[in-house]
Amino acid sequence: MMDGSSGYGPFKFARLVIRRRWLVAAICFVLLIAGINAFTKLPIEPYPNVSPLNVQVITQWPGRSTLEVEQQLTIPIETALAGLPDVKTFRSISIFGLSVITLQFTDNTSAFVARNNVVQYLGNASLPPNVSPNLSPDADALGEVMRYRVDAPGWDLTSIKTLQDWTIYKNMKT
Repeated sequence: MMDGSSGYGPFKFARLVIRRRWLVAAICFVLLIAGINAFTKLPIEPYPNVSPLNVQVITQWPGRSTLEVEQQLTIPIETALAGLPDVKTFRSISIFGLSVITLQFTDNTSAFVARNNVVQYLGNASLPPNVSPNLSPDADALGEVMRYRVDAPGWDLTSIKTLQDWTIYKNMKT
């Protein structure tokens, strides 16, 4: 019979909790303090960066055909970067006067170390004279939300800057 008179079941536990209220309150207080402590140490990011680390090597050689850019820029740079540590994927594109090589690194690779390694390995590339490869800005997919350009023919730079700061910027923030 489960009428609460026996020493089994949930009734025994309920009686124990009621008799030891101070112990239950102390345990709850300790758990509350531990929870607050854990919450304050929790690294919370409103927009966590889930994109992989990418480094782009951009090389311009104006006036050259796609074939020349591929043979004299893209292939030598790819060859120089072939042994780069922690590279997950390697993509390149050659167009008229421009070579872009995108390196995607493995997770937990430091952006500083990856960029320094790329610069170091680029020193081994044999490129035509007066051609120097550049790295893209150190930005990720979340850091570059939008770009725009203000074209105002006939305006001086001060007027364009004033228009950008006082009209366009305020309207975009709203």
